[in-house]
Amino acid sequence: MEFLAAYDEIPQADAARRVGLLRQRMKADGPAVLRELRELRPVFATPVGVFVTRMPDVVEVLSTPDVFTVGVYGPVLEEALHGPFMLARDGADVHWHDRAHAQLMLPPEDFAPVRRLTARIGDDALDRAIAVARIEGRTTFDYVQQYAAPVAARVAREYLGFTDVPEETLHGLSQRVQRAVFVNQDRDPEVHASGVAAGKELHDIVAGVIGRRRAAGVRPGGPGGPADEGAAGAGAAGDGAAGDGTPDDVLGRMLRTALPPGTGRELDDERVNHQLVGFLIGYQQNAAQCATTALKELVSRPDELARAERAAAEEDTAVFDGYVWEALRFHPFVPSTPRLCVRDHVLAAGTPRETRLPAGTVVHAHLASAMFDETVVADPYDFRPGRTPVHNMVLGHGAHECVGKYPARAIVPEMVRRVLLRPGVRPLPGGERALDYAGTPYPQHYTVTAGATASP
Repeated sequence: MEFLAAYDEIPQADAARRVGLLRQRMKADGPAVLRELRELRPVFATPVGVFVTRMPDVVEVLSTPDVFTVGVYGPVLEEALHGPFMLARDGADVHWHDRAHAQLMLPPEDFAPVRRLTARIGDDALDRAIAVARIEGRTTFDYVQQYAAPVAARVAREYLGFTDVPEETLHGLSQRVQRAVFVNQDRDPEVHASGVAAGKELHDIVAGVIGRRRAAGVRPGGPGGPADEGAAGAGAAGDGAAGDGTPDDVLGRMLRTALPPGTGRELDDERVNHQLVGFLIGYQQNAAQCATTALKELVSRPDELARAERAAAEEDTAVFDGYVWEALRFHPFVPSTPRLCVRDHVLAAGTPRETRLPAGTVVHAHLASAMFDETVVADPYDFRPGRTPVHNMVLGHGAHECVGKYPARAIVPEMVRRVLLRPGVRPLPGGERALDYAGTPYPQHYTVTAGATASP
């Protein structure tokens, strides 16, 4: 109850001090602040927007895109991508058309091949990191820089289709765009300009890749495309080459796909470019951070870690995956997502927390809080890998739920699994929670021991 008492002591007219205290306390112990808000002020009006903390209310906000739009960050994202993208729009004109297309390109059938791809790339990265450490006379290596970030980027290259683009380029440019669009709360002009420039560089890189694919003869309905396979996405991206000899990846699928007439938008190369770069922006930092924070949460709980290690050794990975997603419930990549209320709306109508939100209100839907709502989630502070997926919002919820959820459910757990299959690769004793953010919004360094060199 400490936060609200201190907040209420500050005069309402002194918005700067109220915002300063709010940000300070959220940074120091966000879960404690959110727990207090859920109990005492679940719909909390602040000078920077309304915090929504209960699960039913978060679901209401995220499931009503005609009222709560992505207008807070949408224009900034499209400026960075240099064109329209589904995550920056609501409605049929771009969002639903492009989302339907994207879901065909990122289908459930990719789960198994993408998992195999991640396992291969993950094992190779571990072997390299351990070998380099031994050559240099070290007993540790940097999990983020030598494993999580490069593995995520190498999977993006092979699965999404960023052919021949260096992993450092993919990681660095995507991080600059992510920071400018989703983390730059005060719209720092330098951070914004850096993100826009990074987006332009990614756009131009992908334009070059597309040009080379077209020059190699990739056309809609060509070999390996829908006309050859029976349906878009019927192949296994990343599992080999298409019939024309070009990579069988998500980009290849998009270039070979022709939409039916009358669907509203042409699938031209510029639209493909926006989609592919948007996929990377939504994937790269998320995957790298999730593979890091999930490991951190597991190793911080020795008993759960031991159970997760046993589950990792099983051929059926479903039980193990539950440990990873439960770990991420305690440290989600997106703890909160903003929405713009575009018309007057009564939130949580008929409940004691019923609140009228006027048009123009910025609403912060706190996913991290919703997943710990004691009125919905049983014993939320217990670590329970078998929880119903309905109570896990790590991949979002509603109209803008992660469109890449199927490959994500393969990539993130498998990145963690490859590590737990190496007994000698663990964070240093006492340093289990020692993530180094290096002044950025994302984990940059995490020291782990260098164990066995041979892949299991």
